[in-house]
Amino acid sequence: MSRLNWRATAVLAVAGALLGAHAQGALGHARGNIVSTNWTKMEIELKDEKGRVTTWQVARDCVVKFSDQADKFPNPSLKDLKAPMYIHFMMEGPVIQNIDVKEVGFDADKGGTGVEEKALVSNLDITVGHIEVMLNPGGKKTFEVAPKSILTGINKGDSVTILIEKREGKEVVTKVTKTATK
Repeated sequence: MSRLNWRATAVLAVAGALLGAHAQGALGHARGNIVSTNWTKMEIELKDEKGRVTTWQVARDCVVKFSDQADKFPNPSLKDLKAPMYIHFMMEGPVIQNIDVKEVGFDADKGGTGVEEKALVSNLDITVGHIEVMLNPGGKKTFEVAPKSILTGINKGDSVTILIEKREGKEVVTKVTKTATK
């Protein structure tokens, strides 16, 4: 190979390496619901729209913003993030750099992640993941249940306490606990 060909090959190899490094560090974006956080390990588990749960690394200097209920989080930080918040996030490579909370999923004034209600189970379908309950007040209401497995051991006629969370604009039951009947 001539000296010119060697130089051209070397230049192309360096350019390819730089482009590869740039592509790996490129910004990407995604969204999902928070399943859990572990700030000791700087990790967050997120569930995507297909129900897949993935653990992501989070940068220590990650920028957190609240588009929903911003007035209730005046100095937003990682410690404010919790399930079932629906977030949009930006990442550089595999590390999340920016988080925007689009839907908190609960009333931040109440401090909890949903509303607990006492109810009587009037119908349920474990395979579909739906529960129909009689609320007092409120009457009969049907909810999606996530995960469906929380309906195991629950039967029609049971007195229960349900935890209702708001996810992606709809109410979802995320916890069902049998209560003692008198």
